Amino acid sequence: MNAPPTRFLGPFRPNRPVERFPGPNRQMHYPAPANTQTRYIPVVGQLGQPPKAPPSRGVDSRPSLEQNPLPRWFSDPFLAPGVAAVAVILWVAGLHPVPPESLGGLGLIANVSVVTLLGYPLLIAAVVLELLRFQPRTWYLTAYTVVGVFFVYGLQPSVEEVARLPTSWLHSGFAQYIADHGDVLQHYDARFSWAGFFSLIAMVTKAGGVPNALSLINFAPVVLSGLMVLGTRALAVSALGNRRASWIAPWIFLVGNWTEQDYFSPQATAMVMMLAALTLTFRHLVRPRLTEPVRARLRARLAPRSSPKARLVAQGSVVLIGLGLAPTHQLTPFVLGGLLLLLLLFGRLWPAWLPFVVLGAAVVWFSLGASDFWSGQLVKMILAPIGDINSSVDQGLFSRLSGSMGHLIVLGVRMAVSASAAGLAAVGIVLMRREKLRSWLLPALCAAPFGLALVQSYGGEVFMRCFLFALPLMALPGAIALERFLTAARRMRWRAGPARLVTVVAVPWLALSVVALSTVLARGGNDAYTSVSASDVAAAAWAIEHAQPEQRVDSLVNAVPLAFERVGELSQSEVDNYCTKPLPEVAETVACIQEKGPDYLVITEPQFAYITILNGAKPGFREQLLQGLADTRIYRLVYEHDGAMVLARTTAALQKVEDGDGGNTG
Repeated sequence: MNAPPTRFLGPFRPNRPVERFPGPNRQMHYPAPANTQTRYIPVVGQLGQPPKAPPSRGVDSRPSLEQNPLPRWFSDPFLAPGVAAVAVILWVAGLHPVPPESLGGLGLIANVSVVTLLGYPLLIAAVVLELLRFQPRTWYLTAYTVVGVFFVYGLQPSVEEVARLPTSWLHSGFAQYIADHGDVLQHYDARFSWAGFFSLIAMVTKAGGVPNALSLINFAPVVLSGLMVLGTRALAVSALGNRRASWIAPWIFLVGNWTEQDYFSPQATAMVMMLAALTLTFRHLVRPRLTEPVRARLRARLAPRSSPKARLVAQGSVVLIGLGLAPTHQLTPFVLGGLLLLLLLFGRLWPAWLPFVVLGAAVVWFSLGASDFWSGQLVKMILAPIGDINSSVDQGLFSRLSGSMGHLIVLGVRMAVSASAAGLAAVGIVLMRREKLRSWLLPALCAAPFGLALVQSYGGEVFMRCFLFALPLMALPGAIALERFLTAARRMRWRAGPARLVTVVAVPWLALSVVALSTVLARGGNDAYTSVSASDVAAAAWAIEHAQPEQRVDSLVNAVPLAFERVGELSQSEVDNYCTKPLPEVAETVACIQEKGPDYLVITEPQFAYITILNGAKPGFREQLLQGLADTRIYRLVYEHDGAMVLARTTAALQKVEDGDGGNTG
């Protein structure tokens, strides 16, 4: 006699009825294979439904539209993309060419159409609407961020005729020299002591068969800034986790980076590398995380949650990045090493040797590879300024508070944006401490880059560099502060108080929109003398081409591209480097040029804008200077096109000017 199948004595198939033995019959439910209908075990009485299992994921507990506190149109999947599309259309429709001669003290924003400016708050509104969704869509937020990078950093390349910032052209000339000669130029410029970036560009251009890197400099800010924003996003995910704050942090960096240190330069490349190293460190080498209220101690550090293989790869990658930073930039490897050292002192960094390797590589390169920079002036340039905070404040802040009224407004906006980022970070830190996060690590990381002001004034740019280094770190607590408003808005009910809900949602939108428009103003504030026209570049190229070896090709001020060709073969500088008298004084300027002037003098409109806005030249300075030079009969006009001209010297200079000062760090 065949026994009935049971769970223990025979094969059990849950997809077919099973005969039960006599006894208490209880309702049972066996899971069925996928794509099949579940059949229940027959019991005495009415067949009941199995109890509903609790939701396994957050998306299963999503309330229905009738229970959603926000109105139905907030949940429309096409609302945020539609707003972003309108923003893109307005931004593109309002673009128009902006010649440099039409710019004044306020810079570019005075010539940007209102239609284009409307695109910025609309795009940020699309981001806020996407973050209000129950589950924000990653691809849409990524697309909005890419568009935001073009909006903020691609505005100037889109409306200006040629690449701006004469320093970018100079860096292209440095890379071309290395590509042509296979070595750096000794005793010429301090930047050749940290030639890692120029060597990389020289290798790329030579391998690609490109004569120079001039084709790369126009949209370099878009690419390099985009990589910085990507690095800030990765840093936020590693430090804060995959939450809404990790999307707000890159937007705080995106709309707050007014420094314009993202041009074709070693600084921008080193910044990207530093963010990559910090991301790897926070992701694989730090425990506990910054947002975890866990007490950490230096002598009892916790092993990271990553696998040993991931930790090993991360340590090797950070070491390679540190070794690459040492010959690339003067400050960035020391900033990275200092941040890693802070993580170690607070008991969060697992490999205790890592900061010392990064700092050691920077010190070794400075001692050996950059000896051409400090040789003979170690005490004067390096040791003497240490601790002289008054000099850093004077050169970095007070000495810059001069110029026309429009320029002063630009300076005020830059300081306001910096203060807003710092204030938002302070609010986020206070909120985190209310959540029992008592560690001072995050405030220390945000404030650490400003310690550079105690060491060097860096040519008056130290506070601008400090703000750039600190901005990705300040964006982390700032994002937590703005995330609070989005969380509060998602918990409110539309019918209970629509005005209050709209007010709460408007806070992050308004904050990011105001900072974005302020950054557009701040980034374009110098465009009257940092943007150039094609005729200006043609005049400089003509002078460089026709000059004989060892001759000098100069401009009045650093407001026209020079040294993008024939680096080391010609002397290319500015008159204000060797004329001690202020340039607005026509008689003293003419006398200085007569005594020390170059063989070819390149004169363009942005140079006079520089002298007018920053040095306070009176109306008619251009005509008086040109007439004074003509009266000396030492210079004659040899080239002129659309306001750009080249004057050639007819007699030798009475006093020789030394080539380069070797102290420019760029």
